[in-house]
Amino acid sequence: MINRTRMSLVLSIFTAFIFFQSTSTVEAGEWQIVGPRALGMGGANVAVANDETAAYWNPGAFGFFKNAEDDYYGKRRWSATLSEATVGAQTHDDFGETLSKFTEINFDGIDDNNLTSDKVTDFISLLSALEEFRGRENQSASIIANARMGVQAGHFGLGAQVSLDVSATPNFDFNNLGPDGTVTFTINEFTDPARLGCPSCSTASITASTLTTGQTNAIDTELTALGWSPTQRNGYINSVDNGLTQAGVPAPADIVAQTVNAARLANTAAGTGGPLSQNQSTLRFKGIALMEIPLTYGHAISNNLSIGGNLKYMKARVYDRTVDILRQDFGDALDDALDQYEEKSNFGIDLGMLYRVGDSFRVGLVGKNLNAPKFGSIKEEAQVRTGIAYQAGKSLTLAADLDLTKNDASAGNTLKSQNIGAGLEFDMFSFLKLRGGIYKNLAESDIGLVYTAGLGLNLWLLQVDIGAAVSEDKTKIDDSDIWEEARAAFALTMLF
Repeated sequence: MINRTRMSLVLSIFTAFIFFQSTSTVEAGEWQIVGPRALGMGGANVAVANDETAAYWNPGAFGFFKNAEDDYYGKRRWSATLSEATVGAQTHDDFGETLSKFTEINFDGIDDNNLTSDKVTDFISLLSALEEFRGRENQSASIIANARMGVQAGHFGLGAQVSLDVSATPNFDFNNLGPDGTVTFTINEFTDPARLGCPSCSTASITASTLTTGQTNAIDTELTALGWSPTQRNGYINSVDNGLTQAGVPAPADIVAQTVNAARLANTAAGTGGPLSQNQSTLRFKGIALMEIPLTYGHAISNNLSIGGNLKYMKARVYDRTVDILRQDFGDALDDALDQYEEKSNFGIDLGMLYRVGDSFRVGLVGKNLNAPKFGSIKEEAQVRTGIAYQAGKSLTLAADLDLTKNDASAGNTLKSQNIGAGLEFDMFSFLKLRGGIYKNLAESDIGLVYTAGLGLNLWLLQVDIGAAVSEDKTKIDDSDIWEEARAAFALTMLF
């Protein structure tokens, strides 16, 4: 039996090392949920993983493998992940809804020297969409994906994992919004009917036909509050109404908000802004694709305590590209961004600890990238996560995980990630496993609870697992409601 003094020393050094890293480097990439079993259980797997995937979730489990006296870990002499993939997406602060408005706008003719009457509606819609971005620092969209394969033989493991984390973050130009080719424009120019394609429109009084009386009065009241003169107000409202009439479309339900937002932008940019053709609004794609080859080893200090670690070769592709948001399709922009990257290599160190209380209760602690490897402009800071699991008989497992570090939510934005998750797994007749769970980012409130589910099929030597997760909150893209966060995972494994 191991000397208690020696055990205490090992535990003290191990715990101090992890917590020193977690307090000295508190920013890291988001802890990715790897694999369908973990995804189905709400991302809670630090004290659950009992096969090759423990190399990622907690290498401390490797010390308990190949122990005939242990019913949960010890019978696992070897296992292999043949194929495993997880993919997900997030939108923050209604980024998807606002960006989709740009896809509905026909930019042809808007940034020409002459704004024709049939383009007034598109121009107003563009300015309204830009106004919605003002003051929203956290608007972004992220793509998160990972894939892995590996083998565990006794206390050793060798694997390969690829992960992707890329965000698109907007940077909008609110000054260059002029409707024609002039270098600068004033409010008078913006509201001049002749410049807006309606030379016959009167500036003396409102003669709107498409807009209702209530709409014209509401717009007029708001423009009055901006300090616009009667001539400016009448000219602007008549020009917008004429544009709607010439285009043969009814006034949209939010026409008051659209026209007033456009007026506010004109008010802000008057005298300082240039034409829309000079607008510098951009999307910045920033992120990292990371390949890891971990060599894993675990050692049981006692019947109840085990530690383990990974020494990883890491190769990264770092993405950082800015594209024109007004004149390029989002999908094409993402493809272009992923075609340009900087490649760097480094090494990483992970440590894990697993402690068992009897046959039912387990607690784990794991630190990833404790040496904070750097790849160009992106640094993979240390991540620390803890987890507990309770084995309620042979059929039911309950688990929960918590990030102890507050991480960067994604490589390209300012959001933070500190997830807490909980889940369960019910083993039916040893061939069907049903899973469910929930997780939440404690560091941000824009995406609420995320619900998860999954199942596993034991087909003798092979096991097939699937998992999925969707957020309770939704956003709207192209008039369709979609989840603000969604993930899916699949795995094919061999267990012995």
